[in-house]
Amino acid sequence: MQYGSREICNVVIKDFKTKEPVAYLESLTTSDIEVKGTTVWAKGGRGAAKRIGWDSDKEITQKMESALITKESFGVLTGSAFTATAKPVHKKEAILVTSDASDKVVILSSKPTAVAGYLTLFYKTEDGSSLGEKLTATVTTTGTGAAAVTKAKFAGAIPAVGDLVIVDYYVDAPAKSQTISIDADKFPGTYFLEAETLWRNEDGVDVPALYTIPKMKISPNFTISMGMSGEPKPFSFQAEILKDNKSQSMVIIDLLEE
Repeated sequence: MQYGSREICNVVIKDFKTKEPVAYLESLTTSDIEVKGTTVWAKGGRGAAKRIGWDSDKEITQKMESALITKESFGVLTGSAFTATAKPVHKKEAILVTSDASDKVVILSSKPTAVAGYLTLFYKTEDGSSLGEKLTATVTTTGTGAAAVTKAKFAGAIPAVGDLVIVDYYVDAPAKSQTISIDADKFPGTYFLEAETLWRNEDGVDVPALYTIPKMKISPNFTISMGMSGEPKPFSFQAEILKDNKSQSMVIIDLLEE
């Protein structure tokens, strides 16, 4: 019986010691296993032809690209993990000046953080991006919840109604926010991998094919792509497949044909 392979794998990356799931990769676009080795030859006789060969230096790599990524799989790439955060985060707005009784004000969409050390700054601007004259304003918030209104009242060099002002400030992150840090001293780990795909036989029957990689080291090299045109960039995972000390098997394929 002959087979063809034209289906992607669904992958689970597991902790090497406990075998508990760490991340699922179920939005892959490609998944390749590449096997390489080195052959050295004994050459002799007229013409120094190859006579006997010795194979060694087995190298196997796993390359995967995923259209989507989870927090867990991004943690595998970075060697870090997402954790809850309550820190202030940056916000920038370009707002038109309005009149409030005798005052000139801008209405902010959010309340600036009360955490010490985070500035709220105001600048005149022609287009919402270029920085002009720095302005002075006092920020106040009235009301609570959805009814809260945050105003900045200008003093000193007061802009005119209709002028555009950049407000550069920090707000408290939402309650469910999480953060991850790509650290200098943290790298991806070594894992156990299981994957399932389909091989189709000559009868047109799709046969489950299960791949097991007992030991693999995730590469520390990856790219975070951001673009406004073309297809969205996939996230790439590359791993060196290692030899486990319990077996000679580096990749195991189980074909579940009935």
